[in-house]
Formats: sequence, C-alpha cells, structure tokens
Amino acid sequence: MAALIVLPVFAGSKKQPRQRHVEWKTGANERKADYYYMEAMRQNALGNDDAFFDLLSTAWELDSTDTGPGMTLGYYMMVLGGNSDSVYSKRGYDMVRKHFETHPSDYYGAIFYGMINDRLGNTDESVRVWHTLDSLNPTNPDVQLRYAEALLNVADTASLLKSIDVVNRVQRAEGIDLGLTTHKVRARMSLGDTAGVFAELEEYRLKSPRDPDYYIYTGEVYNAYNMADSARANFDRACSVDSTCGRAFYRRAMYLKDQGDSIGYDRELYKAMLMESLDLDVKLDMLAGFIRDAYTDSLQRPRIERLLDVLVEQNPHEPKVRDLYASYLLALNKPNQAAEQQEIAIDADPSDKSHWTSTISLYGQADNNDKALQLSDRALEYFPGDPVLSMLKANTLQQMNRWDEAIVVARKGLAGIASDDNATRSNVLALIGDSYHQLGQPDSAFAYYERALTEYPDNFLAANNFAYYLAVEGKDLDRAERLSAMSMRGQPDNDTFLDTYAWILFRKNDYVHAKEFIDKALEIEGENAQADVLHHAGDIYYMNGDPEQALKYWEQALKLDPDNDLLKKKVKHKTHFFE
Repeated sequence: MAALIVLPVFAGSKKQPRQRHVEWKTGANERKADYYYMEAMRQNALGNDDAFFDLLSTAWELDSTDTGPGMTLGYYMMVLGGNSDSVYSKRGYDMVRKHFETHPSDYYGAIFYGMINDRLGNTDESVRVWHTLDSLNPTNPDVQLRYAEALLNVADTASLLKSIDVVNRVQRAEGIDLGLTTHKVRARMSLGDTAGVFAELEEYRLKSPRDPDYYIYTGEVYNAYNMADSARANFDRACSVDSTCGRAFYRRAMYLKDQGDSIGYDRELYKAMLMESLDLDVKLDMLAGFIRDAYTDSLQRPRIERLLDVLVEQNPHEPKVRDLYASYLLALNKPNQAAEQQEIAIDADPSDKSHWTSTISLYGQADNNDKALQLSDRALEYFPGDPVLSMLKANTLQQMNRWDEAIVVARKGLAGIASDDNATRSNVLALIGDSYHQLGQPDSAFAYYERALTEYPDNFLAANNFAYYLAVEGKDLDRAERLSAMSMRGQPDNDTFLDTYAWILFRKNDYVHAKEFIDKALEIEGENAQADVLHHAGDIYYMNGDPEQALKYWEQALKLDPDNDLLKKKVKHKTHFFE
C-alpha cells in the first residue's frame, strides 16, 4: 500500500461521536468497533499506514452507523483512489459527506469536509458547507473568510455581492485589513465595478497611508488595468515610504523588466538583493533568473559574484545559497570551486545526503580524487552501507586505479540495495565487472556483466562496456555487436557507444561501416575528442586506405595520451600495428 499522510485528529471523529451516540454502543460489534478505531488512531500516530487502514476498515465494517470513523476512512479512500479509481474515490467522498450531513455541528469535521470541496472545486457544495458553518459560528472570522472565498469562486453577481457583504461583516468586527481589502477588490473586479475597486483601495489608504504593501498591491491592480504609469507611481511610492522594504524594490524591478527596461531592471534587482528584509526564496529566484540571463556575459560576472557573496554574508549557513553558488560555478566549468560551496552546505546540514552525493561527484568531475575519497569516507560514517555513497566511493577508487579496493566497497554497497531496486544493483554489478577487467580477470568481469544485465536488461552502460571488452578480448564478436547495438538504440547520440560499435565492426573486419560510426562519434565530440576515439579512428581510417588521415588521428591521440607505447610506434612508423 502507498504511504499515507498522518490524518489530523478531529474532535468529532474521536471521542465525541461515542458521547453523542452512547445509546448505540451497547452491542458487541459496536464496542469492538470502538476498540479497532482507537487502535487505528494509535497506529496512525506511529506512522504504521497499512495497520492503520486495515484497523479502520474493520471498525467501519463492524459499525457503519458511526460516521466519525467513516469520515476518516472515507478520506483515505479518496487519497488511495486518486484519479485512477473514481468509483473508489467517490465512495470515500460520500462517506465524508455523510458525516457532515449527520453531524453538521461537528466543527472540525465540517471544516475538513469544506476544505475537501474547496480543493476539488465543488463550488456549490463549498458554499453550502461554509454557509452552514457560518450560521452555526457567526462570529468566527476564519469561517467567514472561507465562506466569502467560496462565494467568490462561484463568480455570479449575487454570490460576489454576498462575498463582499461577508467580508464587510468581518471588517466591522476586526477592523480594516489589507487582506480583507484585496478580497473585496477581487470581487469588484469580477463584477466589473472599477469605481468600487478604487474606492476600496482608497478606504485602506486613508487608514494606512505608509504601508508599502498597500502601494505594491495597488500597483498590481493598476497593472491589471494596463495603466502602466499609475502602476509605476505606486511601486515608486512603496519604495519611498519604506526604503528598507525589499519587496517594493523587487516588484519595481519586475515591473521594469516587463516594460523592457533591462538597465532599470538590473539596477533595481541589485538594490533588492542587497536588502535583508527581502525573503530569501524570492532573492534566490531573482538571482537564479539573473544568472540564467547574464552568466554568459563576462562583464556581468563580477556583479553576479558580488550578489552571491552578499547572499552568503546574509545567510552563511543556508544550504540553498551554497547550492545556487555551486550551480553558477559549475555553469562556468569550475567543478572544484562548485564542490567547495557544496561542502560548506554539508557542514550546515550533514543529514542531507544529496549534498554529500553532489559534492563527491563534483570533486570527481574536477579530478580531485583525494578529496572525493575523503568525503566518501565521511559520508559513509553518517550513512553506513548506503549503496549510492558506496558506489561513489568505488567509482573514486577506480579513478585512482585502486581496483581491488573498489570491488570490496562495491560489494559492501550491494548489501544495502533494496530488493526491488534492480537498476542500482545492476550499476554496482557492472562497476565490479569494470574493475575485474582492469585487473586482468576477464572471466570474472564477464560474469558480473551477465549478472548486471540479468538484473536490469536496459543498463546501456553495462551493455556497452561488456560489448567493448568482449571486442578487446576478441571473444564472441557477434554477441558484442548485439549488445553494442542495444546500447546505441537506447542512447543514439552517445559518442562512447558509437565508438564501441565502430571498434567491434573494425574487429570484425567491416572497415567501411566502422568508419561511418567512428565519424559520428568524432562529430559529436567535436573539439573535445577523446584519446581512445582518436586512436580507433586512426586504425579505422588506415584500414580504409587513408594512411595520411590515420596518422593525423594517431598524432592527436598521442598528444592526449603521451605514455601510450602503441601509439608512439604507429606514429613513428606511420603504419598500423595490431595490439
């Protein structure tokens, strides 16, 4: 069964139903139902979802007249039914509704039913529920505002006017409030009552003439009416009445952006970002957008980095700030510096595994294997036996040519993988296979590749590596070709997979088709061609009768792999030699 949220315990669905219906509770089934219901609530509090649902279902079967447990069960049936089982969801909804119909004075149960209808968009039923609650609780502002909102959603003239009346009732009791004003403004805008809109706004201004939020909101209203100059005037006024209000400067910046004033937008954005009063999430969204638009412009980078530094100064222990900084540095191809930012995020919250994994990966990307290994060891102290962290550590050990250690760590990681996580298990098995091949033990390597593909046949990387090493060993080239073709179908633009397929065709003496695929691999890699691909290209071109181009590829490969003795020999003698 899918995991369920813990249901809030409502007054009307716990002890009160028993008190209201004590005359029912004389039979054995009813008493058993009470027991099962209370035990279900205990299991729910403990987070035991399956036990909770089973016990609750039993309670309902024993006594379907007690609508309190029925309401709780009905809600969970709605959750489980979702959009996939409308009949089951409808049955659950009817059970919740039945409790409201039977006990409309159950305050929390009625609120719960009203919120369900709000979320489902059942506007007429929402109005009926909130009207009932308002009648029973005429001085409760929370109920009144929900009733007013339900009326607003109906959107016919009578409902909109009634919605305004309800809010006015709240306002008379609670006083003028910007939230109440905004509700009435929305209603009057829906009515097409422009004069009424500005009358509502003016009423609030007279009460709070120096509230920057009022001017921000009024600017939004003018914007909705396409009155750009008046909108700008209100955004300016918001900034002037409170020069420390980051929201005002942020809204003025967004207005300028919408108007196409990029210079003004940059200026106001910068001001807003420097203000501590502006919500951090807003700043992060603003800066993320600014970085996307400007990071390719080297002239803007000092401003971006200044703003990032300001955010760090204001929020030195906030991981989200470090995440953004790391993303920016990674976009500039600075993985080591990005990893340093992520490492600070780890110190702020070592319980967040995602920061450990991303930081280790970044250090690996930066070829800083010592640091990646150090962090892997630290991470595994916090998350002993974690398969993902174990795999990252094993990968790092592979990069350091510590193949035996990589196998030991990967095997430990296997024990922590969930039984149904075939993809992860397959990846770890393939990693062990790679390590065995590097140790010169191809039979062990191939056995692990077989296991990896049995666990997860769509592991394209495992299929590719299996195919390549079969070709290297000169074993079962037909199977190698099938495996390689399968990996290419999964990722047709993967240059490594194309190179493998070309090399297999080369080993099968199909030089013409091998050239087609090595050319595709070289085209994808462009100026970042890998030494192995260039080496293979030289061999393939030589066998296609083009020794001059072959020599050029060998020379390029040797620059990238200067210790390769076979390449040195080919370049020196300008001819092909078999390994």
